[in-house]
Amino acid sequence: MPLTIGRTRVIIHPLALLYPLAAAMLGAGSEVASLLIALILHEVAHLLIAHCLGVGISKLRVTPFGGAMAMDNPYGLSPLRLAAVAAAGPLANLLALIATGALAHWQMTDPYFALASIQTNLVLLAFNLLPALPLDGGRIAYALLSLKFKPEKALSFGIWMGRIVAIALFFATVAFALAWRRINLSFLFAAVFILANAGDERQALSVSRTQAMLGTLRPINRPVTARILAVGADCPTRDALLAARPGAPTLFAVYNGNRLSSITDDRRLVEAALKNGMGVKVGEVGNY
Repeated sequence: MPLTIGRTRVIIHPLALLYPLAAAMLGAGSEVASLLIALILHEVAHLLIAHCLGVGISKLRVTPFGGAMAMDNPYGLSPLRLAAVAAAGPLANLLALIATGALAHWQMTDPYFALASIQTNLVLLAFNLLPALPLDGGRIAYALLSLKFKPEKALSFGIWMGRIVAIALFFATVAFALAWRRINLSFLFAAVFILANAGDERQALSVSRTQAMLGTLRPINRPVTARILAVGADCPTRDALLAARPGAPTLFAVYNGNRLSSITDDRRLVEAALKNGMGVKVGEVGNY
């Protein structure tokens, strides 16, 4: 069920609408209400800070288990802007947690609802601050690590941390089922969500590098220093462009087996990637 808010396409899964109704019928209305409020605050904070910093949000997917936000070219942002947008959601949950605790202390809200709200915001805050992609904490960790390490290394750290968290959640699901004779679907879906989005993070970084290189492709009218890299004909364009450096021309010596078959450059690869996708093989790109 898609709708548009500004330039952001919001996709609401049908179960996200049925889930609160079913939970309310089962007597869990307070828990669901606190969860929906916490999730809305979380995502609205992301959107608000992104808008203030001029960061485009192309898509927001709302599911019964949370929201997934797609930033325009996230790995093309400065580390400060990326970290600020990522931190906005957990910060909103922290403020909501403090505000609910204050209201409960002054007896200005229902104690049961206050307890459910505090627990929900605390779980969202702690979970999203884990340094694992695609969680907010993973983006913050990437932003900080990219100040010292290459983007690929910072990204790999976040993805590997995501896998560790996903495996831990799977084990937690099994342990919960053995101890309580019940399957905790929240753990299970969170683990699947993290694993399923690892490839999207690498793709986002590849697109960012491609866009950065596209912005540096200017006419060469004088001798300049160029790099030359040897690649196999079956190497994906994505991997080849990740090895190139924006701002400096890069030539690629394309090998079939152990024999040089052709030479191409970053411009041809960028054009091919934009036209046919990042998975096209270097050997399939037009050569000189």
